[in-house]
Amino acid sequence: MKKAILFSVQILALILFTNLYPAALTAQWAPAVNLSPHAMSAALNEDMSQCMAVSRDTVHVIWSDRRTLGSAIFYKRSVDGGTTWTTETNITDTMGTATLPSIAISQGAVHVVWIDSSLGHPASFYKRSLDGGTTWGSNVCLDTFTKFWPGVTASGSLVAVSINKEITPGNTEVFFNRSIDNGTTWGTEQQLSHAPGRSEDPAIMASGNNIHLAWNDKRTGQMHIFYIHSSDYGVTWGPETDILGDESYTAMVCLNGSHVDVACGNSISGNFDVYLPQSADTGATWATTPAHLTSTPAAEAYPYLVRNGMNLDMVYYKISLGRAAMYMNSTDGGITWSTPVSLASGGQQPSISYGSGCVSLHVLYSDSATKQIFYRRNICPPTGIEEAIQPIPSGLTLAAKPNLFNQATTIEYTVPEDGRISLKIYDLAGRETATLADGERKTGELNTVVFDASKLAPGMYLCRLNTGRASLITKLILIK
Repeated sequence: MKKAILFSVQILALILFTNLYPAALTAQWAPAVNLSPHAMSAALNEDMSQCMAVSRDTVHVIWSDRRTLGSAIFYKRSVDGGTTWTTETNITDTMGTATLPSIAISQGAVHVVWIDSSLGHPASFYKRSLDGGTTWGSNVCLDTFTKFWPGVTASGSLVAVSINKEITPGNTEVFFNRSIDNGTTWGTEQQLSHAPGRSEDPAIMASGNNIHLAWNDKRTGQMHIFYIHSSDYGVTWGPETDILGDESYTAMVCLNGSHVDVACGNSISGNFDVYLPQSADTGATWATTPAHLTSTPAAEAYPYLVRNGMNLDMVYYKISLGRAAMYMNSTDGGITWSTPVSLASGGQQPSISYGSGCVSLHVLYSDSATKQIFYRRNICPPTGIEEAIQPIPSGLTLAAKPNLFNQATTIEYTVPEDGRISLKIYDLAGRETATLADGERKTGELNTVVFDASKLAPGMYLCRLNTGRASLITKLILIK
């Protein structure tokens, strides 16, 4: 009789919880963390060149700083989702001239590029770590005559770099270089833009065999956003395409499946606002009317965007009328957006990345007053509004048999593509209670693992399968 009553109470709790589920698990922004307390004049890059890279629970951050007579690139990381951080390390000479860095990660390697005047004029340099940021290789000069800073992206063993060069006085062009062996050797530069005047600030992003670039281009007399795409790892390139005109700047590139989003600033309304040109077919065609995302009296630009299915999370810089790093979210692919939230007064050039486990978002920004680098994270249980709305990729399955159990249950799952996965159990407070799997899995295989809950208290638990690209959650009820 006692077990029957307990069973009925738990089922009632499940029904109530399911109805209140999204509201109960709304994420919260944690307090800001100063990552550079010893800095004198720390700075990030403009937002087309990311200074933060995240892989599972590891967050890599870089910045430039003039804490001595010279300028150096500093590096810092967290291996527990932003909870604790290592001491910052200068990966270039503190008496040097290194500024405006960019970072990318792939296959455990960390890739960094920056602009440096150590040769007596600006040049693009590259450096890598093959052990996740513990030790670093030597500096590699990629281009000896660079006009503005380089950008970097990585996918598998491909490392791709955008370079900006001045061909003749007043004529800057976008160039590209790549390594197909994880940064060991480099190819020959390719010129991608071909126009008189200024072609500058290229943003670069790669996924699989596709490489996408967007940049500011003044070939028409006004600054427009131009775009170009390669589908064969950068061997050949499609046409240069004008995707947004009317004095547009600060473009970045976000990739997710066949979606290409190029958030940028534009002054067509008479004030600088954030706009979003979008393509749903890997850059082949673009929406006729880019989405107009901000329209306040303040000047707003320097957006950075991440996408997971139809969920978009964006930060941008409110430049005037009270400087601030702002955040907003869309759950329908960018059609409608949440009310903007200020993450930091004085925060500028923010960037954003997705997290894992109980961290949904990581945000990095510089402070205009202190000249230091700050970090915030969005902490939540392993589900909530952000994940509940995600479309489920074909081939991604997760089930508990049974999910109402005593002592133990069997978890079954499949994944849509070969790769590394994690399978974890959380309680309703978002605390991780068990790791059931963490490693490589093959497409199409039915994987099974037994969850032994004999030492846990009775109640509801959440089982989360994460592939790095998508996640799936199922509820478990432990009865004793």
